[in-house]
Amino acid sequence: MKSGLLMMNHQGKKPLRIIDMQCSKFVEPLKKGFTDSGLWAFQSFDLQSTRALHEGCTCAYHGTSQCNCQLVVLLVYRAHGDPITLVLDGRDEQTYLFIVDDKGPAIRSATREVIERIIIQTAQKLLQQTDVVNNLNIANEQL
Repeated sequence: MKSGLLMMNHQGKKPLRIIDMQCSKFVEPLKKGFTDSGLWAFQSFDLQSTRALHEGCTCAYHGTSQCNCQLVVLLVYRAHGDPITLVLDGRDEQTYLFIVDDKGPAIRSATREVIERIIIQTAQKLLQQTDVVNNLNIANEQL
């Protein structure tokens, strides 16, 4: 794994969470996790979709045009107030999650804890599903 210094510049902020999973496999289940918890997540940016519009775009991280880096911006809406901006910065097999809060500590700690809980639960659920599939594949190979 390359240094976190090569990731998108997050003004020196520490990630809320690091998930050992490709961002592309994590984003849709995470959006569903927010919905299931009474929140709504709108995807406002996707790096791979943007890259597809530009030929010959070289990845600063990988140094080639063959890149699996991902940057997704989710706007997470609660019942009241402005949306919370959640950035998923994916490199290879890891996803770094950041809450962008340029106005200072405007997000209540309870709200931050709910978001973190949803992230953790979604990751655990996906990892358990992956383990089940891997175990089934091993069992089928042994037959």
